[in-house]
Amino acid sequence: MPLISVVLPVYNVAEYVDEAITSILNQTIQDFEILVIDDCSTDETLPVVKSFKDSRIRIIEKSVNKGLIDSLNIGFKEAKGTYIARMDGDDISLPSRFEKQLKVLQNNPEIKACGCWLQCFGVSSKVLKYKELHEEIKTQMLLANSMSLCSSMLERKTYVHFNFDETKTHAEDYDFWAKSAWTCKMYNIQETLYYYRTHKEQVSILYNDIQKVQDVKIKLSLLHKIDYDKERYEDVFIKRVLFSKEAITVEDCKHFFKWLNQLKKINKVQQVFDHKEFIEVLNVFKQQFVFYLFFTNCRKGINYSIRISILNILPFKQKWFVIKKKINEIMRIKTNKVFKKSI
Repeated sequence: MPLISVVLPVYNVAEYVDEAITSILNQTIQDFEILVIDDCSTDETLPVVKSFKDSRIRIIEKSVNKGLIDSLNIGFKEAKGTYIARMDGDDISLPSRFEKQLKVLQNNPEIKACGCWLQCFGVSSKVLKYKELHEEIKTQMLLANSMSLCSSMLERKTYVHFNFDETKTHAEDYDFWAKSAWTCKMYNIQETLYYYRTHKEQVSILYNDIQKVQDVKIKLSLLHKIDYDKERYEDVFIKRVLFSKEAITVEDCKHFFKWLNQLKKINKVQQVFDHKEFIEVLNVFKQQFVFYLFFTNCRKGINYSIRISILNILPFKQKWFVIKKKINEIMRIKTNKVFKKSI
């Protein structure tokens, strides 16, 4: 049996899959199988894959195009290795990726999944830096997916009980981690070991609206783990205030900050999430709420008088944030006017 099963779903990635497979074959750890699950590609993906004459490559050709989630479930079911390493067909793993992730998992048996940082390339060049420790990762999921699936290595026997949910299209990885985080400990190596290709055809761009809807559902399911008053603070209210561009009232704002205070108090007692990290998350909720309200036009039907009324009831920290930023904006405008006159 191989030590590692590399689960590599592919669909129309003929232009990139050679680099992806080559980066796996160049790993410093060589005890692996590569499961290529082809989702009925219509380009030259399969011929490119078949051009590799390596007995460790096993190709599963699907007869019907059923999407990534189906391919992932097939790959995880067919994997024979002690560990599963995920990989996307248009990305690149650095040579030491498997070795470093394997070391973490073997030396720390309580850790069941190991990720890393990602270097974007293509249309973006940013580095995706995920938090290191399990409680940090779990709490940060309230804001966004804080563990990259495509660059992770997992203990196979631990994750056989977690299927990828077919109803969570384009957010299956986020959903997978959000559900498994409560019984499976995670860790992110604080180093870039994976190159993540960004292009205009990727899911996060093509299906952004669908992904946002799914993300909100996952965030709410995580928030529900805290035993706050869900009748008083209904999901429809939370979605409207925190995750939409709909109009809000002064009373909505008061209600929102009361909800955040209740979350803080209850979590301190229940310790559902690491409390220090959770306070950081609540602060992000506050800052995002205030920023989009006062410094963008994304909220519908919010006139000047409503903004002033809301400003008056904001907690001091958020009120000072708005005032300071507004002063800086005014000073910058004045400086620009003086500069233009001088030339």
